[in-house]
Amino acid sequence: MNEMNDSERADFLQEVRVAILAIERSKKGPLCAPVWYRYSDDVGFEIVMAYDSAKSTLLKRSGAATLCIQDESVPYRYVTAEGEAIVELMTPEERDATLRDIAIRYLGEQLGNEYADQFPGHDEAKVTISPRRWRSEVLG
Repeated sequence: MNEMNDSERADFLQEVRVAILAIERSKKGPLCAPVWYRYSDDVGFEIVMAYDSAKSTLLKRSGAATLCIQDESVPYRYVTAEGEAIVELMTPEERDATLRDIAIRYLGEQLGNEYADQFPGHDEAKVTISPRRWRSEVLG
């Protein structure tokens, strides 16, 4: 096993991958859900979700989350990030810009725009996760 350096980790996180979001729950195991994200060293991870979803409610309550991003091909690589989670209700303009940007990242220009156009009028939250602890490994 080799640990990724900061530059390798940043490059890995810029690749299009689905992350698994894990949020603590009382008297149950953590809630785990696949999410799309965008990442920058300055901001951390940004995720869009319904403002009144179970994920959003749990994040507001706990104020923390863990993300796991992995590569299923050799050499196997993964990054986990634990940190503070901030949930903000977005304005319609913020929602459109943020959701559209993330959708285009995952689906490309045409499909990303079509996907983003399906969400007018919905209350959406932007979740920002600021990593405090990292683990990034290359296996094999």
